[in-house]
Amino acid sequence: MVLSSLLASAPPSPSLLGGLGVNLLAFISQLVSFGIVVFVLGKLGFPVIQRMLEKRRSIIQEGVENAERAKRDLVEATANAEEILRKASIEGQARIEQATKMAEKEAQRIQEEAQARAAQFEQQQVARIQQEAARARAELSRLVVNLSINAAGKVISKSVDTKDNRRMVEEFVATSEAKGQ
Repeated sequence: MVLSSLLASAPPSPSLLGGLGVNLLAFISQLVSFGIVVFVLGKLGFPVIQRMLEKRRSIIQEGVENAERAKRDLVEATANAEEILRKASIEGQARIEQATKMAEKEAQRIQEEAQARAAQFEQQQVARIQQEAARARAELSRLVVNLSINAAGKVISKSVDTKDNRRMVEEFVATSEAKGQ
Protein backbone atom coordinates (compact mmCIF):
# COMPACT_ATOMS: atom_id res chain seq x y z
CA MET A 1 0.00 0.00 0.00
CA VAL A 2 2.87 2.24 0.63
CA LEU A 3 4.06 1.51 -2.86
CA SER A 4 0.74 2.46 -4.36
CA SER A 5 0.71 5.79 -2.53
CA LEU A 6 4.29 6.54 -3.76
CA LEU A 7 3.40 5.67 -7.28
CA ALA A 8 0.22 7.65 -7.08
CA SER A 9 2.14 10.75 -6.04
CA ALA A 10 4.59 10.40 -8.96
CA PRO A 11 4.01 12.82 -11.85
CA PRO A 12 2.00 11.43 -14.73
CA SER A 13 3.97 10.34 -17.75
CA PRO A 14 2.97 11.67 -21.11
CA SER A 15 2.13 8.36 -22.64
CA LEU A 16 -0.77 6.99 -24.49
CA LEU A 17 -2.52 5.99 -21.27
CA GLY A 18 -1.76 9.34 -19.72
CA GLY A 19 -3.72 11.01 -22.48
CA LEU A 20 -6.78 9.03 -21.42
CA GLY A 21 -6.37 10.18 -17.85
CA VAL A 22 -4.93 6.91 -16.53
CA ASN A 23 -1.82 7.02 -14.33
CA LEU A 24 0.28 4.02 -15.28
CA LEU A 25 2.24 3.81 -12.02
CA ALA A 26 -0.93 4.07 -9.96
CA PHE A 27 -2.53 1.43 -12.17
CA ILE A 28 0.43 -0.95 -11.71
CA SER A 29 0.52 -0.33 -7.95
CA GLN A 30 -3.21 -1.05 -7.75
CA LEU A 31 -2.68 -4.14 -9.88
CA VAL A 32 0.08 -5.36 -7.53
CA SER A 33 -2.10 -4.58 -4.47
CA PHE A 34 -5.00 -6.49 -6.07
CA GLY A 35 -2.66 -9.43 -6.75
CA ILE A 36 -1.48 -9.44 -3.12
CA VAL A 37 -5.08 -9.32 -1.88
CA VAL A 38 -6.07 -12.14 -4.25
CA PHE A 39 -3.03 -14.19 -3.13
CA VAL A 40 -3.75 -13.67 0.59
CA LEU A 41 -7.45 -14.41 0.10
CA GLY A 42 -6.55 -17.45 -2.01
CA LYS A 43 -4.35 -18.83 0.76
CA LEU A 44 -6.43 -17.82 3.78
CA GLY A 45 -9.97 -16.75 2.84
CA PHE A 46 -11.06 -18.80 -0.16
CA PRO A 47 -10.31 -22.21 1.37
CA VAL A 48 -12.40 -21.30 4.44
CA ILE A 49 -15.18 -19.99 2.22
CA GLN A 50 -14.93 -23.08 -0.01
CA ARG A 51 -15.12 -25.42 3.02
CA MET A 52 -18.10 -23.49 4.39
CA LEU A 53 -19.84 -23.59 1.00
CA GLU A 54 -19.08 -27.31 0.62
CA LYS A 55 -20.40 -27.96 4.12
CA ARG A 56 -23.58 -26.05 3.34
CA ARG A 57 -23.93 -27.88 0.03
CA SER A 58 -23.59 -31.26 1.78
CA ILE A 59 -26.12 -30.20 4.44
CA ILE A 60 -28.56 -29.11 1.74
CA GLN A 61 -27.95 -32.34 -0.21
CA GLU A 62 -28.51 -34.38 2.95
CA GLY A 63 -31.73 -32.45 3.63
CA VAL A 64 -32.96 -33.12 0.08
CA GLU A 65 -32.13 -36.84 0.43
CA ASN A 66 -33.87 -36.97 3.82
CA ALA A 67 -36.93 -35.27 2.35
CA GLU A 68 -37.02 -37.77 -0.54
CA ARG A 69 -36.56 -40.67 1.89
CA ALA A 70 -39.32 -39.29 4.12
CA LYS A 71 -41.59 -38.94 1.10
CA ARG A 72 -40.95 -42.58 0.12
CA ASP A 73 -41.49 -43.69 3.72
CA LEU A 74 -44.74 -41.73 3.86
CA VAL A 75 -46.00 -43.36 0.66
CA GLU A 76 -45.00 -46.79 2.00
CA ALA A 77 -46.59 -46.11 5.41
CA THR A 78 -49.78 -44.90 3.74
CA ALA A 79 -49.93 -48.07 1.64
CA ASN A 80 -49.32 -50.21 4.76
CA ALA A 81 -52.00 -48.32 6.70
CA GLU A 82 -54.50 -48.79 3.87
CA GLU A 83 -53.69 -52.52 3.74
CA ILE A 84 -54.12 -52.83 7.51
CA LEU A 85 -57.43 -50.97 7.34
CA ARG A 86 -58.61 -53.19 4.49
CA LYS A 87 -57.66 -56.34 6.40
CA ALA A 88 -59.30 -55.01 9.57
CA SER A 89 -62.46 -54.24 7.63
CA ILE A 90 -62.56 -57.74 6.16
CA GLU A 91 -61.89 -59.28 9.57
CA GLY A 92 -64.55 -57.09 11.17
CA GLN A 93 -67.10 -58.14 8.56
CA ALA A 94 -66.23 -61.80 9.16
CA ARG A 95 -66.64 -61.37 12.92
CA ILE A 96 -69.95 -59.60 12.45
CA GLU A 97 -71.18 -62.43 10.22
CA GLN A 98 -69.95 -65.01 12.72
CA ALA A 99 -71.65 -63.20 15.60
CA THR A 100 -74.86 -62.92 13.58
CA LYS A 101 -74.83 -66.64 12.86
CA MET A 102 -74.15 -67.43 16.51
CA ALA A 103 -76.98 -65.11 17.57
CA GLU A 104 -79.36 -66.76 15.11
CA LYS A 105 -78.38 -70.22 16.40
CA GLU A 106 -78.84 -69.08 20.00
CA ALA A 107 -82.22 -67.53 19.17
CA GLN A 108 -83.26 -70.78 17.46
CA ARG A 109 -82.09 -72.80 20.47
CA ILE A 110 -83.96 -70.53 22.89
CA GLN A 111 -87.09 -70.71 20.75
CA GLU A 112 -86.89 -74.51 20.56
CA GLU A 113 -86.31 -74.69 24.30
CA ALA A 114 -89.31 -72.44 24.93
CA GLN A 115 -91.47 -74.56 22.63
CA ALA A 116 -90.30 -77.73 24.38
CA ARG A 117 -91.10 -76.20 27.78
CA ALA A 118 -94.49 -75.06 26.53
CA ALA A 119 -95.22 -78.56 25.20
CA GLN A 120 -94.07 -80.09 28.48
CA PHE A 121 -96.20 -77.64 30.47
CA GLU A 122 -99.16 -78.41 28.21
CA GLN A 123 -98.66 -82.15 28.75
CA GLN A 124 -98.41 -81.61 32.50
CA GLN A 125 -101.61 -79.58 32.48
CA VAL A 126 -103.41 -82.19 30.38
CA ALA A 127 -102.22 -84.93 32.76
CA ARG A 128 -103.30 -82.85 35.77
CA ILE A 129 -106.71 -82.23 34.18
CA GLN A 130 -107.03 -85.93 33.42
CA GLN A 131 -106.12 -86.75 37.02
CA GLU A 132 -108.66 -84.21 38.29
CA ALA A 133 -111.29 -85.66 35.93
CA ALA A 134 -110.48 -89.22 37.10
CA ARG A 135 -110.64 -88.11 40.72
CA ALA A 136 -113.92 -86.32 40.06
CA ARG A 137 -115.31 -89.44 38.32
CA ALA A 138 -114.18 -91.61 41.23
CA GLU A 139 -115.78 -89.19 43.70
CA LEU A 140 -118.94 -89.04 41.60
CA SER A 141 -118.97 -92.81 41.34
CA ARG A 142 -118.58 -93.11 45.11
CA LEU A 143 -121.39 -90.62 45.63
CA VAL A 144 -123.63 -92.48 43.14
CA VAL A 145 -122.89 -95.78 44.91
CA ASN A 146 -123.70 -94.29 48.30
CA LEU A 147 -126.82 -92.66 46.92
CA SER A 148 -127.89 -95.91 45.27
CA ILE A 149 -127.31 -97.84 48.46
CA ASN A 150 -129.25 -95.30 50.45
CA ALA A 151 -132.09 -95.29 47.93
CA ALA A 152 -132.19 -99.08 47.74
CA GLY A 153 -132.09 -99.26 51.52
CA LYS A 154 -135.12 -97.02 51.81
CA VAL A 155 -136.96 -98.92 49.13
CA ILE A 156 -136.47 -102.28 50.70
CA SER A 157 -136.48 -100.76 54.17
CA LYS A 158 -133.45 -102.47 55.11
CA SER A 159 -129.87 -101.28 55.26
CA VAL A 160 -127.58 -102.60 52.63
CA ASP A 161 -124.15 -102.60 54.20
CA THR A 162 -122.75 -105.89 53.30
CA LYS A 163 -119.73 -106.11 51.10
CA ASP A 164 -121.46 -108.18 48.46
CA ASN A 165 -124.22 -105.67 48.02
CA ARG A 166 -121.75 -102.81 47.79
CA ARG A 167 -119.74 -104.74 45.17
CA MET A 168 -122.85 -105.39 43.10
CA VAL A 169 -123.87 -101.72 43.18
CA GLU A 170 -120.37 -100.61 42.18
CA GLU A 171 -120.44 -103.03 39.24
CA PHE A 172 -123.82 -101.65 38.23
CA VAL A 173 -122.55 -98.05 38.40
CA ALA A 174 -119.39 -98.94 36.45
CA THR A 175 -121.53 -100.62 33.79
CA SER A 176 -123.78 -97.57 33.68
CA GLU A 177 -120.83 -95.27 33.31
CA ALA A 178 -119.40 -97.34 30.46
CA LYS A 179 -122.75 -97.19 28.62
CA GLY A 180 -123.12 -93.44 29.32
CA GLN A 181 -119.77 -92.55 27.81
